[in-house]
Amino acid sequence: MKKFFDLRFVIGVFFLVVGILLLIYSFTNPSMAHPEVNRWSGIFFMAFAIIMIIMSFDKKPEDEL
Repeated sequence: MKKFFDLRFVIGVFFLVVGILLLIYSFTNPSMAHPEVNRWSGIFFMAFAIIMIIMSFDKKPEDEL
C-alpha cells in the first residue's frame, strides 16, 4: 500500500495503461488516417512509464516521509 503513495509509481502506471491503450487502438482501428502517430505515442508513453516505475523502486532512506 505504501507504493501507491509514491507519485513516481502512480504516474508510471498511468502512462503504462495509456500507452498500452494507444498501441491497441492503433492496431485495431485501421480506418484512422495516421495510425503510426498512436503507435509512436504509445511506445514513448510506455518507455516513460518504465523509467518512472524503475525510479520508484530506487529509493533511499532519506526519501521516506
